Amino acid sequence: MNDWFPMDEVQSQVQIEYILRLLGEQPKTVIDIGCGDGRVLVPLASAGHQLTGIDIDEHAIEACSAQCRTQSLEPTLLIGDVMDVLPLPEPVDAIVCSGQTFMLFSDVSDAVHLLKLCKQSLVHGGILIMDDIPGDLWPEVAQGGWANGVNEEGTMQFVWAEDDAVFTIREGVQVDESDWDLRDDEVTMRLWTAGALKLAAELADLSAPTVPVAGAVLVMRA
Repeated sequence: MNDWFPMDEVQSQVQIEYILRLLGEQPKTVIDIGCGDGRVLVPLASAGHQLTGIDIDEHAIEACSAQCRTQSLEPTLLIGDVMDVLPLPEPVDAIVCSGQTFMLFSDVSDAVHLLKLCKQSLVHGGILIMDDIPGDLWPEVAQGGWANGVNEEGTMQFVWAEDDAVFTIREGVQVDESDWDLRDDEVTMRLWTAGALKLAAELADLSAPTVPVAGAVLVMRA
């Protein structure tokens, strides 16, 4: 796994399959938030949907563009912070925010603001499709995984906030077994619970999340 491909191949294929089912056979207009190298965008565009990919990482957009060229696909690709890019001039049928992208919005206020921007960017009845973060990841936490600690190889370190469901992952030379405090310069992630997502959706005037496929996707409606 890496920053552009944050899940294994089997899980990724299951997720893409159900996203395609949710979109249906008729072509839809779709925004892919945090599109990376096109893990989801390319299969959706190949199925005939009209895609707009957004990513703050220009190298990710370059990789996505290269993949699209090899398959003669012509999505719109935008480099920038999604908070600045949305809403687009025209509302779309669906928005995809996958690859654990929503976890990067660890500040609750920022996350709610993003959901509000998504609501503004969707047609009435449009859908926001996200990772099923609670169904996919919380069972691992409940079973004792993801605790503060360093893996056996000493190459990865989980560090949690003392009072919130927020953490960072340190890798390689960043691992420091003498330091268990979150640093201001670290990228933090929020492990969203089902209850927190429901409240965030309500604050953004979206429907409560539904989970058509546990561990794969959840859906909010505008």
